[in-house]
Amino acid sequence: MMDSVFERGAYYLMAAPTVKSTPDPRVRRTRAERRVQIAEATLQLVGEFGVPGTTTARIAEAVGISGPALYKHFSNRSEILEAAMDLLQQRVFSWLDSSTNPDAIERLRELGTGHVSTIAADHEGVIAPLFEFVAATPRSHLSEQMGKRQRAALQRFIDIVDQGKMQGTIREEVDSKVVAWSLMGLSWIENFAILEGLDEFITEGTSARMLDWVLGEIAAPPPEAGN
Repeated sequence: MMDSVFERGAYYLMAAPTVKSTPDPRVRRTRAERRVQIAEATLQLVGEFGVPGTTTARIAEAVGISGPALYKHFSNRSEILEAAMDLLQQRVFSWLDSSTNPDAIERLRELGTGHVSTIAADHEGVIAPLFEFVAATPRSHLSEQMGKRQRAALQRFIDIVDQGKMQGTIREEVDSKVVAWSLMGLSWIENFAILEGLDEFITEGTSARMLDWVLGEIAAPPPEAGN
């Protein structure tokens, strides 16, 4: 049994999936299923080859169809890349929706401690393509599109903090945006640490202590006995 978040972090880093599935061209898929398959393959390719190296030829080969067949499902390469970003955002939002704890502080804690196992551990499907999209050249408009998606994730954190202020678990005077940026920034640092092989940031407990510090700073004091 794993006794601490540090041990859980180490476990999930070692247990992250690395096996790629090979598409079976004999399988008939609906249009919606094929679009998802193309988006998934594109996301993997972006993580492996970067945005410039994710060519339509590579995407078509990865899904087992011809190049021209791609355009039965998407108008152009940019649309395919945006579909991959949408898929990436869905995975991030799945993490943000993974806790339904009614106590806002505990919900933020569960999201923070669960980030490694749900997002940071998925190197090929989330972390690598995330940073490749962020690093895309400005003229591609992909970094701008990623910015819009990151703002949507930031708003989720803001909403949770605002909820905590209303329920009395988070101090009313705290700046919700500052807290949201702090928590999202911590998740980004975890992502970067794993991408760069700096796993000790998680396994030695530094990120967990940072999370505890942020939550400790914003938590409302417990009600006095008898009130």
